[in-house]
Amino acid sequence: MSSLDSILKNSLSQASSHTKEVYSQNPLTASEVIELANSRVLTLAATVRPDGRPHLSPTDLVVVNGVFYLGVDMAMARYRNLRQNPAVTVMLADGWKRQAILEGNAEFLDIKSETAKEVLEAQKKKYGWATDTLAEFTLTRAFTWKAK
Repeated sequence: MSSLDSILKNSLSQASSHTKEVYSQNPLTASEVIELANSRVLTLAATVRPDGRPHLSPTDLVVVNGVFYLGVDMAMARYRNLRQNPAVTVMLADGWKRQAILEGNAEFLDIKSETAKEVLEAQKKKYGWATDTLAEFTLTRAFTWKAK
């Protein structure tokens, strides 16, 4: 979690003046970001299509042992997009109560690994289903906000 704390602080310190003004007002803590990610809120992922255009779609997201994971099915455009460009941005929105914008990169897991088994169980618990492949989502920047 200290890594996430650092990402949250560094992201704000390196942000534009407008972003600092908006997101420094009442940011989420690292533990609040993890709780938000593991709750059933609107979760969208933006990836890059092969032609460079953005692609936005709902996504599965779980945090297991402090690591973020995206659920991806091989039939999805997001799978093809991440295979050619691992950059992804995830937006978590609990209405106007809590929001997080998480930027980073996705790296696909071996679906037969012990880690994947644990993540698939977390997916089943959260959503009632599991995807056919998983990607570890390594955050590089994060901006969060919560209502006072």
